[in-house]
Amino acid sequence: MKAGADNAAQSASWFDPFTRWMLIIMFILLAAIFGAAKYMDTHHMQGGGTDDTVNAMASQVAHVQSHPFIDLPGDAQVGAFSVANFFVGMIIGHNWKKLFDTGQN
Repeated sequence: MKAGADNAAQSASWFDPFTRWMLIIMFILLAAIFGAAKYMDTHHMQGGGTDDTVNAMASQVAHVQSHPFIDLPGDAQVGAFSVANFFVGMIIGHNWKKLFDTGQN
């Protein structure tokens, strides 16, 4: 019975205070980006960025309409994915040995 409890404690050991704070900060920044995007959309503000320009040119050439996975105005989409990737990279880097250590030398 003790082995099962050790496995459960070991599998949850990656969720340490560093990981918790990084996730909290990431979600606060993402909420700010999505809030700003919603504000821009509500007030019909144009925030056209490079992705919008590239997607418009590609749609004209391919004669199809592009549909992004998450539709945020301007470069807010790039910013949201960049923030998420930065924090996920920090969390994985911090927990690298815990995640990928096989115990074999």
